[in-house]
Amino acid sequence: MEYDEYPYYKKSNGNQSTDSDEGNSSSNENTQTIIQEPSLSEALNQFKYASQVEGKAKKTLNQYDYVFDNFTDYLTEDDPPISSITPNHVRGFLKRLMDRDLAKATVAIHHRVVQAFFNWLVDEELLEKAPTRNIDEPKTPDKYPRILDEEQTNKLIRTAENNKSTWAGFRNYTMILTFLDTGLRVNELVNARLTDLKFNERSLKVLGKGAKDRVVFFGYRTYKALRKWIDIREDKGKPLDDTVFTSQNRDKLKTRHVQRIITRLQKKANLEDTKVSPHVLRHTAATMAVRNGMGSFALKRFFGWESIKTAMKYVHMGDQTVKEAFKKSSPIDGLEEEE
Repeated sequence: MEYDEYPYYKKSNGNQSTDSDEGNSSSNENTQTIIQEPSLSEALNQFKYASQVEGKAKKTLNQYDYVFDNFTDYLTEDDPPISSITPNHVRGFLKRLMDRDLAKATVAIHHRVVQAFFNWLVDEELLEKAPTRNIDEPKTPDKYPRILDEEQTNKLIRTAENNKSTWAGFRNYTMILTFLDTGLRVNELVNARLTDLKFNERSLKVLGKGAKDRVVFFGYRTYKALRKWIDIREDKGKPLDDTVFTSQNRDKLKTRHVQRIITRLQKKANLEDTKVSPHVLRHTAATMAVRNGMGSFALKRFFGWESIKTAMKYVHMGDQTVKEAFKKSSPIDGLEEEE
């Protein structure tokens, strides 16, 4: 997917003086350089071009295309200048999406993308005010991420541990521990490099969302598993790739291969009625981190989220866990009540 850079044509207006009595110098006091206003299609193309240069993921760029196709389809004027788009246009667009019975979360995504676009135009000084500035994001119901509870997590780990006698089995056991200890996304795990694994610090540097590096840490149990895995990693022959985890063909693991491994372990652990995926393991890791005392800001940084709101979801989930635990273990309710 490639986008073309739209040139911001500059032009000058005002009076220029070229009086030879003043040493043939030009007086530019009344000269103002302005940027020609782009049309909507030109501005959209430049926004997507800039997003691509910034390293936005292909999935994000595809989402932009989807949202902007819907937005331009809604507008009655063909390719209007950006300054002609008003708050009423944006509200009308969101209302149309709601009338189509789209999920509230989908409408909220459209709002965020359109808002990001107009805010970018303001930052680029192509627009004085964003038409979205006073339009709040549509409210969506609070949805907590799907996670494994402690018993399910232990069953999955035990199952992987009981099947670690083979080369692939030990790799799979180590991957499960790594997922649950670091909360890596599946893409981060399959692309993690040996050179970024630091045993002395028990850390791993990964390339996260938006092409941003971050460092994650792991505990002693995962450290032991990783050390042994690295020792046996070349038992199938010298790997063709320098990623931490490799396939039996000695090349880099593919994300669908990782999902199949997890699905097999899920069935062996008798967790067929529970959704288990790399992302569920990531959610589970975040929830366990909160239960073990990690705060929202550390959580945001460790898991590589852009918004503190995402981290707060897990903090609230941790609060729910505390609430449920308290119901079962209230100090006063545990005392015998005198008649």
